[in-house]
Amino acid sequence: MGPVTAVAPATAPAETLHLNLLGPVEAHRGGAPVKLGGPKPRTVLAALLLARGRVVGDTRLTTLLWDDHPPATCSAQLHTYASRVRHLLGGGVEVERRRPGYLIRLPEHGVRVDLLEFQERAARGTEALAAGDPATAAGELRRALAVWRGVALGGVCDPLADVERDRLEEERLVTLERRIDADLELGRHTALIPELIALIAADPLREGLRGQLMTALYRSGRQADALAAYRAARATLADELGLEPSAELRRLHQALLTGHPSLLPRSARGTQNAAPESAPAAAATARSPAATAGRAAATPLTRRPDRPPRPAELPPAPADFTGRDQEVMRLGTALASRRPRRPDQAVHVVTGMPGIGKTAVALRTAHRVRRSYPDGQIHLDLRGSGPEPLDTADALGELLRLLGVPECRIPGNLDERARAWRTRTADRRLLLLLDDAADERRLRPLLPVTDGCAVLITSRSGLYALEGVNRTVLAPLPASESRILFEKLVGRARTGAEPAAAAAVVDACAGLPLALRVAGSKVAARPHWPLSRHAERLTDPDRALAELAFADLSLPDRLRDAYHRLEPAARRALRFHSALGPQPVTAGTAARALGTGTEEAEELLADLAAAHWAYAVHGPGGLAYRLHPLVGLFAGGMLAEEEGTVPRVLPVRSSWALTRTGDTA
Repeated sequence: MGPVTAVAPATAPAETLHLNLLGPVEAHRGGAPVKLGGPKPRTVLAALLLARGRVVGDTRLTTLLWDDHPPATCSAQLHTYASRVRHLLGGGVEVERRRPGYLIRLPEHGVRVDLLEFQERAARGTEALAAGDPATAAGELRRALAVWRGVALGGVCDPLADVERDRLEEERLVTLERRIDADLELGRHTALIPELIALIAADPLREGLRGQLMTALYRSGRQADALAAYRAARATLADELGLEPSAELRRLHQALLTGHPSLLPRSARGTQNAAPESAPAAAATARSPAATAGRAAATPLTRRPDRPPRPAELPPAPADFTGRDQEVMRLGTALASRRPRRPDQAVHVVTGMPGIGKTAVALRTAHRVRRSYPDGQIHLDLRGSGPEPLDTADALGELLRLLGVPECRIPGNLDERARAWRTRTADRRLLLLLDDAADERRLRPLLPVTDGCAVLITSRSGLYALEGVNRTVLAPLPASESRILFEKLVGRARTGAEPAAAAAVVDACAGLPLALRVAGSKVAARPHWPLSRHAERLTDPDRALAELAFADLSLPDRLRDAYHRLEPAARRALRFHSALGPQPVTAGTAARALGTGTEEAEELLADLAAAHWAYAVHGPGGLAYRLHPLVGLFAGGMLAEEEGTVPRVLPVRSSWALTRTGDTA
């Protein structure tokens, strides 16, 4: 979504346009409701706003409006609904036709979107809580929750509600839990007990709320009730899901039994550590047998001298990280949830073509949720895209070392190391970031089995044979975010002095973050060159790829490494695809070019799409496949390098004619 004023001043301008998604989908201008009509125009508006400035394809919009039963006139009706939304909102709001769909652009001022206001306030509150400022956190999080007016996406068509409503509700619940954490830090435990009881009655499987109720009861001097709350939670989870409580809830129960200091607010813990015998009551308690036994039981949990430090292995996320708000938000919400996880909620694969920014998204997400994993965060580079991927046994040995296992006690073979890894991760809450995974076979032994752990995996492969995972496929950055990233890299003065040249550089990078980073680094390193000189080089097809290498960053090297991991038939299909032009190519056209049957060509093209070398698109001619512009240049170079000339089996003239006359979509 383009820049908007997400948090309005105390007195908004009279003609401010309010667009509301967190409740019934509504629009208000200057306090007066805008009559949006029935569910379908509301669905179009909500889908475009949720896409945050990205194009929403006709196919997706059709599915959101009519599910699997679109009318014959769906294209015309879709155009009518988009036009109606454009007309009703007016005043600087643009609903653009951008093939293969539509997008919405909002002006910088005069528009408030309640979802953005909620998310920005929630992010500020979360940061304040992590920084040890619960008062500020409680205020911001309370104001974020006040934005909600009911069940999100009210009045839209069912397919959109089914896809998006649960995600938005999870964001609300996570924010609510953090607000309660802040109130607990402020000593408001007694007042929270009735609220928590009501929340648990509405959502009995949410373990985070159960833990907060146990803590509030304990701090109110009701230890027996806190233990009873744990027993109730355990019984509910067993009856409803057949599960034991999570490792985190079990640790909290153990702390309740021993009166562990971690149950106190941070401020009280600091006071207790600084002056443990400052009050007569404390001294009397310290002399009691129960307190002595409690300290003896608690000591191994936190202060055992031989306990290795918790791993904190995450590399820093890129300081100039840009865009990907929706992807990071969804991953962060899933990873920060304290509810019992299904397998597909514990393992997340971030995938996409070389240079698309998989590691940056994973690191950005991991840093956001690291405090949800108190037993540590581990990053391991599996080197899957290189010539020598990390051996699985070696990877397990490194993971065991990071958890404090001495070298002499690490088992020798793969199976024993895998068993030791599962044992060491049991009952822990660890975040594991496995970067650049090669394939499923090497990866499976590295996955913890406990529900307290979560795994973020980056891979050029989608790892589609891996059981029970959630995938995030990264697309190229939209033009607006590409421009922002390039400006961050080279400075606004350079882009402002030569806007046309800056736009040409950004367009040449085609939304690929690595390409933008290389181009930006090269521009920054050569301040005496005009930006137009860089633009001329990058827009020359014969030298564009060579320009996208600088220092230790090289897009051609990344593409070449990934190319050589393809099967020979897939490499040949990629080379021939590049000779058919930039348009999407159908299986029939590819079959004639490759000299194969249509079914075999379809398999090869589908394999290229699964490996993120091509994108599947639906058009009037049926399913077709197109290459990213930079992949097309690379594949054309490999065609010249490996074939010498266009092979005789590839009828260049007829292929181009077919492409132009509609055989491809």
